[in-house]
Amino acid sequence: MAVKEKWMPSPHYSSSRGPYNVAVFHTTEGAMTIESLGSWFANPSAQCSSHHGADNSSAGLLGAYVYENHKAWTQGNANPWCLSLEMCAYASWSRSTWLGKPTLLNNAADWLRHICDKYKIPYTVLSNSQAQSGTVKGICQHVNFGSMGGGHHDAGSGFPLDEVIKRARGGSTTPPPDSGMAGINMPAVALLNGKLHQAGVWNDGRPHYQFEGEGWYQIDTASPPFKAKSGADITVNQANGLIVVAVTGLDGNLWTFQQRVADPGDGPALKGKWGKYNRGGHASLR
Repeated sequence: MAVKEKWMPSPHYSSSRGPYNVAVFHTTEGAMTIESLGSWFANPSAQCSSHHGADNSSAGLLGAYVYENHKAWTQGNANPWCLSLEMCAYASWSRSTWLGKPTLLNNAADWLRHICDKYKIPYTVLSNSQAQSGTVKGICQHVNFGSMGGGHHDAGSGFPLDEVIKRARGGSTTPPPDSGMAGINMPAVALLNGKLHQAGVWNDGRPHYQFEGEGWYQIDTASPPFKAKSGADITVNQANGLIVVAVTGLDGNLWTFQQRVADPGDGPALKGKWGKYNRGGHASLR
């Protein structure tokens, strides 16, 4: 998709660059608008720049400072293979503070979708070693580059990268074309080894699950089908890969649906083999 840009050129860039492999999130630690960020990048003494910027006040508009086919100066020795977004924010923000900045998160998601679509970058969150290799495609934060990136700590531990990815992926809230369903409540997201696991409850009350790159499918196929009265929550145990989807049933009880991934970082081994547990007292496994 195309993005709307406000061009504010920076003189701080290199004309040669490496591959377009990694989308990187940064925080400005000061500038709170794309215009003030542009003014800083235009300052001859700054000696730094970024490809784009996003703030919480310019809905649907990104600051543009360096052409994507040039190398911006923002993540040290990792500059050659990176495309960068400076978010007008602080790395010290908590997750709740970030989530209270919907325009900023939407603008960040628009940028990520643009970059991933244009350069065929997967929605895969990279480890430190993957980000630093220069050859693995994916998404990371400035902090993942360690000393080669200048030892920075942004975008911060509270940055909701999972939420930005969810918004960037867009159609994840649209039901399958052949489902005959009206739509899904806002899905919950969990990450395991950089791979997305999502769960949500369709408007007809049926819990659904999606693994990255695959379609949504109904978790419980019993007859009559299980129905929930709330949206879903999802967790993935980092140690053993157990996926737990929790919903509130029409009976008012907490229900969980559980399945283990085939291998860490993969999706479930077999669709339909979910454990179904009524946390009010009994359990059954289909």
